[in-house]
Amino acid sequence: MQKVQRSLSLLAALVSAWPAAAAAQSPDVPSKTLPLAGEVFAVQGATAFLILPPKRTASVPVPWVWYAPTLPGLPGNAETWMFEKLTAAGIAIAGVDAGESYGSPAGRAIYSALYEELVERRGLARRAGMLARSRGGLMLYNWAAEHPERVRCIAGIYPVCDLKSWPGLARACGAYGLSETELGAVLSAHNPIERLAPLARASVPLFHLHGDSDTVVPLAPNSGELAKRYALLGGTMALRTFEGRGHDMWSGWFESQELVDFLVAHARVDGTTKGVIDIEAGRKPADAVVLVGPAGHVLIPENPDVESKWVFDEGVLTASPGWDSVITKEPYRDFRLHLEFNVNVSTSANPKARGNSGVYLQQRYELQILDSHGVPPESYDANDCGSIYQWKKPDRLANKPAGEWQSFDIAFRAARYAGEKKIEPARITAYQNGQLIHDDVEIPRKTGAGEAEGPEARPVKLQGHHNQVRFRNVWIQKLDLDR
Repeated sequence: MQKVQRSLSLLAALVSAWPAAAAAQSPDVPSKTLPLAGEVFAVQGATAFLILPPKRTASVPVPWVWYAPTLPGLPGNAETWMFEKLTAAGIAIAGVDAGESYGSPAGRAIYSALYEELVERRGLARRAGMLARSRGGLMLYNWAAEHPERVRCIAGIYPVCDLKSWPGLARACGAYGLSETELGAVLSAHNPIERLAPLARASVPLFHLHGDSDTVVPLAPNSGELAKRYALLGGTMALRTFEGRGHDMWSGWFESQELVDFLVAHARVDGTTKGVIDIEAGRKPADAVVLVGPAGHVLIPENPDVESKWVFDEGVLTASPGWDSVITKEPYRDFRLHLEFNVNVSTSANPKARGNSGVYLQQRYELQILDSHGVPPESYDANDCGSIYQWKKPDRLANKPAGEWQSFDIAFRAARYAGEKKIEPARITAYQNGQLIHDDVEIPRKTGAGEAEGPEARPVKLQGHHNQVRFRNVWIQKLDLDR
């Protein structure tokens, strides 16, 4: 009798466990091996994956990078290093297997289904960074061209950008449900290099790695041509080419710190300036624009009617001995800025006039430059070096003596407006000489002689203040720090 009871109990246990076991083996639940632990699920019958970062804030949408192509075996072990870097920075990675779609409308429909699943039901951010490897360029660029408002940036590892180059219209036309001739007649609606205008209008930054000896996806008609066309449209793109490299599995493609830095900088989405600056890395981002460098500078007089007395020599831009200032040609909204400065030695009786200059963010908010070395903490005020002028002194004093080179690293998020009404103040994180002096601080109003606040982007300004302060190694990186 006891044996019968034990047998019945075992049978009952097997029956109760059957649904879970059946689900695990069901063809409706896809399986996929990933480089890192993640979830595999189905979207419109296609196999999708999501790798979440270990640390997340429940109330904040998760920033993410969209990887393509997702095919059997991809992403693979080669992507492990960069996936680890991205998740450590708090960024998720996701993708979906649209098959050999070559960026066709059918494949783009699957991509839209993945987007809805991740954003509407799984709490990911509404704008994604994108990482296109090889044929993934066709897939991601074609979807991005139709949804630029959902894209933060696009990075590429020898990405395909021209259907004619690879796989060729004869091979691609089947995925489009067209003949080769028919696809050729409507190619402008499906070819990434011909669909860049919406991305340029949305100011989506691009960054590609490509080898100059690639015979599968040649550099010139793909990344090379895309870079030329994007520049003509006013877009921002950095292209890194590698001599002698082809369409191969070189570790440099998949362990590029520059590529990871680009994705991290543009994918984060918390509406603050926290975490934008990695002061220990000390690297200039791939898409940064050099404002003052060894070869010259690109700053212009703030007042074109006044003769500029700023002088450039051997990589150093020296401020005017008068009162004229210089600005960037281009206006900026959110950005990261690096500059090095050297305050001049001065014997002025007024300590607030020694080595006086400043960097004006959007010509509105001044971070003060001054010879404040040796000023005791109890006397330090919001007019001294590193201060948000007349608003907040730095959290710590990090000055060097006059005559020594110093640095500012600044992350700036512009004030947000609904029409003409300000709804969020400007924010700043700043380091001086590697030390954090302002930690995501709100700036409630314009400072000093700054321009009036408003919703429009404005240039960055280096102030001429009757002191010959010197500047070198100045660069700026556009960001988009929306929520």
